[in-house]
Amino acid sequence: MLVSLAGFWVFDGLRHLNPAADATTRAGRVNDAFVSLAPDAAAAASLWSRELEVAMQPRAGLPPDNALAASLLAAFEPIAGRERFSSMLWAELHARPPREAEAVLRALPVWVRTRELETAWASRAPQLDTQIASVMAPAAVRARIDRASRLYDALELSQAAFFAGHEEGALNLALLPGLSSGAGEMWLASDGAVLQADCSGEQALACALARVGRDTGAGQGARILRAALLTGHAGEAFAASLRALDGDTLRAMASELGAVARYTSNIDAIRLTALLETPQDAARLRRLSLEAGPRTLALAHFHGRDALALDRGEQAGSRITAEAWERFVLAGVFAALAFGIVLAALVSAFSVRVTGRAGLGQRIDIAMRELLLGRKT
Repeated sequence: MLVSLAGFWVFDGLRHLNPAADATTRAGRVNDAFVSLAPDAAAAASLWSRELEVAMQPRAGLPPDNALAASLLAAFEPIAGRERFSSMLWAELHARPPREAEAVLRALPVWVRTRELETAWASRAPQLDTQIASVMAPAAVRARIDRASRLYDALELSQAAFFAGHEEGALNLALLPGLSSGAGEMWLASDGAVLQADCSGEQALACALARVGRDTGAGQGARILRAALLTGHAGEAFAASLRALDGDTLRAMASELGAVARYTSNIDAIRLTALLETPQDAARLRRLSLEAGPRTLALAHFHGRDALALDRGEQAGSRITAEAWERFVLAGVFAALAFGIVLAALVSAFSVRVTGRAGLGQRIDIAMRELLLGRKT
């Protein structure tokens, strides 16, 4: 019985472990990195609007930077402040002018103000999760974003199919928003076309990546690496480190970059290779993009290579929560009681065999029976 109880509490304690301890702290570091960009919500909102407008600003011969704009939109909440927008919702819900609402909220105790803002956010969150950033963006920027989405829809489908390995042609990377530098055409050949060409000299790395491109799990990442080398986003030090890798290591690294693309986008992953200096950095970027998601490019835009420092490896910190610890202690107590009872029985039996007299356990058992039954048995 006691063993069963110990087993139950162990099982219940395992259910209360925190397997995402490190992910939680990494999430906090990512949000803090955005919050640190400006001292207050108003300054942060101004910074966010300005950077978004610059990204979508028409440039001679170049498309707008849709990739960065999309990442900035995704990063609106930590940059510009959920609190600021929540106060606007609170004013709307209570039919007060925004300035009056802000004055009322500032006069409330902190915990009351926090509760009121959370309630206001929750009242509109289901409708605003995908629209809040667009609502807060300047009108001219919203118009440019809408126009760009219509212009580049077909191209987006084409590049997605190419990097997924479903097309055998070639892709002109110069046409993709966010990759073009005005240097003319940049054709990325399919894996098959690369392998049919000369694979000596400078083409050796491209051929090695094309061979990895035939791998289902690493193909997307291998094509992203080739695109990063072609566009110049992959730096010289990183490119040199790639040439020194064997096939298995190159495949593992391509898998990491493929995961980055799935958490962000193909174009984002190509641009994010600018943060990498060694093959080990690819795993750090993958973990960072897992947490930051589509905000990763915006994070790199503001912090550069320092963004990788937000990842501190796979160490999970403390996974044992207070609830799990209490259950493990209870399990230990029941297990100790069960062990004590078994040990006492063994000692008692040994004592009877050696001395010929009833041991302590037997005497207690006899006394209990006499007490309960009123006679010796």
